[in-house]
Amino acid sequence: MIALWGHIIGSAIVRLLPRWVWYRVADVLLPLALLGWPGHVGRAARNMRRVLGSAASEHEVRRRVRQAFGNYARYMIDLLWMSGSTRADREAAVTLVGWEHVESALARGKGMLLVTGHVGNWDLPAAVMAGRGYPVNVIVETLQPPAWNERVQGIREHVGLRAIPMETGGRELYAALRRNETVAVVFDRPLTAGGVTVTYFGAETRVPEGLARLALRTGAAVVGAVGLRPAGGQGSGGQIVAQVSPALVAVATGDRERDVQALTQAMMTWLEVQVRQHPSQWFMFRDFWPKAEGEPTGNARRVTNVGAARQT
Repeated sequence: MIALWGHIIGSAIVRLLPRWVWYRVADVLLPLALLGWPGHVGRAARNMRRVLGSAASEHEVRRRVRQAFGNYARYMIDLLWMSGSTRADREAAVTLVGWEHVESALARGKGMLLVTGHVGNWDLPAAVMAGRGYPVNVIVETLQPPAWNERVQGIREHVGLRAIPMETGGRELYAALRRNETVAVVFDRPLTAGGVTVTYFGAETRVPEGLARLALRTGAAVVGAVGLRPAGGQGSGGQIVAQVSPALVAVATGDRERDVQALTQAMMTWLEVQVRQHPSQWFMFRDFWPKAEGEPTGNARRVTNVGAARQT
């Protein structure tokens, strides 16, 4: 209920002031908010440690984690802002780089899987694409409570995105691709079982295999895209630069399971490049890799004071 009422109140007031003002408000409140999320902070820090590498200091890990939560707050503000935005507002907020890759993928006539991670802002660029007359279907996770889910998905519908629940939308996905439409999905969801094993930042983890399987069955092009904030995301402006990749491919072997793994790995390899360049814009607040035995308590304890330091 807290999330629901926060969403209701936020949607009502966010357009009273420029977004940069709300970004500053979020920066001021962030340390207090993080004190209430020690588990999220600890998991984010373990992920950030692997992304930055063993040479990074604890101070640098804490700094990057603070920035990641700050950028996630900006993403949430943008989502609320979208509820009252016009097509012109959204076009002014987003610069699309690599648009020719979208046109090339759709020219094949088999639909496009537009894949991204929990990086930067993924809703605004998709909304711009929809505003240009390209139908965009987004695979979404159903939120709880239902009233909150209805509000969040309603914002996406308002800007022209058709929400398809990941739990029940299989037939709709195939239908959208047959219509040569775009299916957009945030795919970097770690699994403890099932899925497929991939290597990400030098360590194995498991992620869903469904997108690769869908692409191989339908012939849909797989294209990567990330909506990034310039200057590491910490600037006051609300601009997003969306970078679209050429089609992501893997060498076909004729062995379906091997091909599914290879295409999923290609997607993860592409995402690793984006996250390596913009670590503080990756919002991964659950453990992405299996934890080493005895790891959780030590690392988490060292970084749960991340909100107490001032963001730089």
